[in-house]
Amino acid sequence: MKKSITSILCISLLSMSLQSCKTAKCPNTTGTLKDLTGLDGCGWVIELEDQSKLEPTNLNDFNIALEEGKTVHFKYSENKEMGSICMVGKSVTLECIE
Repeated sequence: MKKSITSILCISLLSMSLQSCKTAKCPNTTGTLKDLTGLDGCGWVIELEDQSKLEPTNLNDFNIALEEGKTVHFKYSENKEMGSICMVGKSVTLECIE
């Protein structure tokens, strides 16, 4: 019974955190989706207004249509301990994206 309650609580908290991101509108940073899958070790990146690039490690965790040139609004934290095979930008973890 304790495991069931704990599991329900964990699922509820996760769901609430994902919903809070959706309702908070993620206004922190604006960028453009770029598909770099043709380059070795690369995938989708986000290009910022200053042309620097971010390599999100968890982009597939979000229900967002990946389209070349699409403008996105997002919040992120830098993965300072994580390297990248693609090496075109900073490795980041997205907190939310829309």
